[in-house]
Amino acid sequence: MKRFLYYFISLMITGAAAFVGCTYNEMTSPYGELNIIFDTEKVVLNAGESIELPFTVTGTDGAALDFEPSSDNSKLKCRLSKVDYDNAQGVILVSSSKTISSDLEAQVFLKVSDSHHRKLTRFVDVSVIGNGGSGGEDPGDDGDNKGDDQYGDLGIFFDIAAPAINPGQTLEIPFTVTGSEGATLDLVPSVDNNEYVCALGKVDYVNYQGIIKLTAPEVITEATEVKVSLTASDTHKRSLTKSVSVKVNASEPLSISALGEPASMAVKAGGSFTLSYKVLNLTPAKITGIPTVEVTSGWSAEATVDQDIIKVKYNAPASIGQRIDIKISATDDHGRKVEYSGTLSIVEITTTAGAANCHITKPGSTLTIKAVKGNSTTALEFDNATLVWQDAIGLVSSVSGNGNEGVVVVKLADGKEGNAVVAARDGDRIVWSWHVWVTGYDPEADIFEWTDANGITYKYMDRNLGALSAEKYSKDALGLMYQWGRKDPFPGGDDVESSVQKRLYDINGNQIYVKTELRPTYNDNTSTNLQLAIEHPDVFYYAPSSSWPAVDWLTDKASLQNNDLWGGKTNAKTIYDPCPEGWWMPAAGNGWGFRTEYKKAGKLNDDSKYDESYPWYQDYDKSIGFRYKTKAGREYWFPLVGNIDPTKGTLQSVGGSALYNTRSDNSNTVFYENMAWGNPASESGLNRSYGAATRCIKE
Repeated sequence: MKRFLYYFISLMITGAAAFVGCTYNEMTSPYGELNIIFDTEKVVLNAGESIELPFTVTGTDGAALDFEPSSDNSKLKCRLSKVDYDNAQGVILVSSSKTISSDLEAQVFLKVSDSHHRKLTRFVDVSVIGNGGSGGEDPGDDGDNKGDDQYGDLGIFFDIAAPAINPGQTLEIPFTVTGSEGATLDLVPSVDNNEYVCALGKVDYVNYQGIIKLTAPEVITEATEVKVSLTASDTHKRSLTKSVSVKVNASEPLSISALGEPASMAVKAGGSFTLSYKVLNLTPAKITGIPTVEVTSGWSAEATVDQDIIKVKYNAPASIGQRIDIKISATDDHGRKVEYSGTLSIVEITTTAGAANCHITKPGSTLTIKAVKGNSTTALEFDNATLVWQDAIGLVSSVSGNGNEGVVVVKLADGKEGNAVVAARDGDRIVWSWHVWVTGYDPEADIFEWTDANGITYKYMDRNLGALSAEKYSKDALGLMYQWGRKDPFPGGDDVESSVQKRLYDINGNQIYVKTELRPTYNDNTSTNLQLAIEHPDVFYYAPSSSWPAVDWLTDKASLQNNDLWGGKTNAKTIYDPCPEGWWMPAAGNGWGFRTEYKKAGKLNDDSKYDESYPWYQDYDKSIGFRYKTKAGREYWFPLVGNIDPTKGTLQSVGGSALYNTRSDNSNTVFYENMAWGNPASESGLNRSYGAATRCIKE
């Protein structure tokens, strides 16, 4: 029965009601006794009249109720008029036929059901005074309740405020139909735009409530409104249509973005380069036809489309200028047009450098990097290049790539020294990166040579990798830090006794920060973090100490550790070696024997001064590094650079100790050369996720 129309009534029960009969009463003991109380003992009315019969239900104990009125005589029509479900009260409207020839006796029944699965029926006697059949036409005699005077006004109400819908969304619009008590409803939803789908959702025909589901198309070119309508027809042969307006939000506008957002490109006269552009907010639409590309006079361009990616090949003239202006236009299958305009600086390709992960170049120079993996001949697939970081503002003027030519061109500012990391990208994804060491230093000009007792000579650089000076006590001699097996550097301390990392900057001079992340783990037995580290050269991946024995940025499984990342097993320079062309990572062991050339007046680990007459020496008053002094009087400085903590990713112990990388492994750990006051010559197998200094050695 209809239960959504709630009229609150107050019924004062002043006396006990008399009950004539009970047809059914089913009760369960945990609850109060279910009962129906009518506010009158007997109803008397004239033919053609209506009367209200109030009732109260007791013993419900908070249960949900369902009421069903009826009569045993077709001349009487009964329906619920007012119901207060909260207080278990209501009114039955009893209506008599207009044409009753003689008096009649009848009964009005109320059947109550509750959610405790109890049922009860009570009745009241009704006397109808006849009119001799002179009441005229009686539209209600056939029992179909089609007479409008017998029922409330048919109504439709939408229970939603300010309805709005987005492209591809389905909106639910709740509704209630009133004034159709006891009738069967036929409900038909519709919408005034055939691009939208309108259908009935869940419908409660007992309570005359339901939901209309409106689904918008995936693409909407402009904001508008649609009208959703519901037509309700009932078995009283009445019909009503009501509508609600729904605001429709347009799809996000199309736009085009250059993947990687390169500011410049490298090209030869008569050469070419290719760039990729992404059409944003396109899906599920599609680009129709071939986009048009307008370029600076003398240049030409050819576009292709793959879903939401536009690739454009630019062909340079015989005489290239310093810039190219670009305009790309495209249209999708919904008629939406989108344009992109941009300008690229043009850098002419010069002679390429050798194959390595580190390139030494002078301030003010233009460095053309051969875009291969390390020291290999394996070409890279990419379309643009970028600066990852620089440690001096304005050090790098521009970074330009050209995947067609297989080069990355780096222009350096005059008068500035420092370090930078540049990368080749396929769209936004880094495929490889290189360390650019901007300095006037010539590593061949002053090599630190040391010969062991077996006559083997070792030739080291006179400074740490990335250092701008070889002078003792200088902060510029600290250099960069490397995780074992990785090719890309991280900044060291900003002073000789400071564990604050040196500041880094983007191409515009904005400060950026070192990233540290816990290395990922995998459920399978094949995946490692090698590719992840390549794509994120600016992230230091630390490892929890609890992952022993694999405290490693590469993996959490000892079986997947790679002992040959720096050539410790094959005894050859690898594609991950961080040293410049002609140099590589030193091995552990004999090559570091020069550090045993020391003597103290007292015991090794006391506070006595080192004997300065020995080559390997540390100042007692300035214990921030060691120097090696040759017989010719040349000094070579090894600063106490500290290390980057393998389980936290933080720089520590600068000026107090140092770890220097080797290419050698020690089973689950790797060998580092240790230096500290009182301990100048130890070698330890430590976790693979340390960050340590590097002193390159001649190949």
